[in-house]
Amino acid sequence: MSEEKKGRLIVVAVDTSEHSKYAWSWAVNNLFKDSDTIELIHIHDKVPISMLDYASKSYRKIMELEQEFMKEVKEISKKILKDLRKEAEKNGCKADISSKVLEKGEGGAKQTIADYVAKHRPACLVVSSRGAGAVGRALVGSVSDFLVHNAICPVIVVRKQD
Repeated sequence: MSEEKKGRLIVVAVDTSEHSKYAWSWAVNNLFKDSDTIELIHIHDKVPISMLDYASKSYRKIMELEQEFMKEVKEISKKILKDLRKEAEKNGCKADISSKVLEKGEGGAKQTIADYVAKHRPACLVVSSRGAGAVGRALVGSVSDFLVHNAICPVIVVRKQD
């Protein structure tokens, strides 16, 4: 009889920032259990092709630009996963870790993450906070603040102390 993992699904939204790396380290050391399934999600921008590009370039050239952009996104995501997985293993974490690369939707990264957790129903979501403060949140908006109020699961916001 094979033994199946029956742990929690935990989603961790990551990027290339130091804040994100700190949130990952915190989760590895304080949250993850060996039986958990961890899904790292990395949100990328839409392919940066302007209307001028569409008007001035051939279809083939546009497809090449899109493929080049997606190749870069995949390489960045692959490096993020490799580095984070290595850190988890170094700290004795035996959870099953996978990753997903998601294109930023119409509502931005925050809505893309909220939609993802609504669909996959994790036990919790881990995000980092950049510590922008009240003024920064008011001017730019805060992904973590949005998710705390709109995600369908508990959200753990990890802030790196200065």
